[in-house]
Amino acid sequence: MKVRLAAAVAAVFLLGCGFTTKPEPQTQPEPERPAPAPATTKAATPQAKATTKAAKTGTLTSRSTAQTRQRVSCSDIQTEVQLIAANGSVAWTSRVAEPGGSVTVTPATGTLASGASVVVKIRGTYPAERRKFSVKFEYETNVGSAGIDFDVNC
Repeated sequence: MKVRLAAAVAAVFLLGCGFTTKPEPQTQPEPERPAPAPATTKAATPQAKATTKAAKTGTLTSRSTAQTRQRVSCSDIQTEVQLIAANGSVAWTSRVAEPGGSVTVTPATGTLASGASVVVKIRGTYPAERRKFSVKFEYETNVGSAGIDFDVNC
């Protein structure tokens, strides 16, 4: 009887502690998962900064060609000059400094990249009694206006 009594006391003790004859399925708690890593982003690619600095303007020079004549017939002007840009781009315009004739400059304006050149043709007529006129090739620099005078004599 002592054995039965000890078994009964043990059974009551176990029931009091929450043990039953039908074990309830127990699930183990899931292990803690680490927090998700923050999404990675590519480092920002440096962008070129917009500058307000003006492009460097160059200088304009002239050179004779095989067809360059500074002494011409005023009734049939046919000459030319080569313009060359150096040390930066040059936007230029032309004008006949002494009006009174019918002189055309072709091309009359243009833009040259550094190292580029253009042959400008000068054609037309000019009053012989005036004997001389100039074609001015003008352009802007970083410090102001500049120009080249191409003198033509009749």
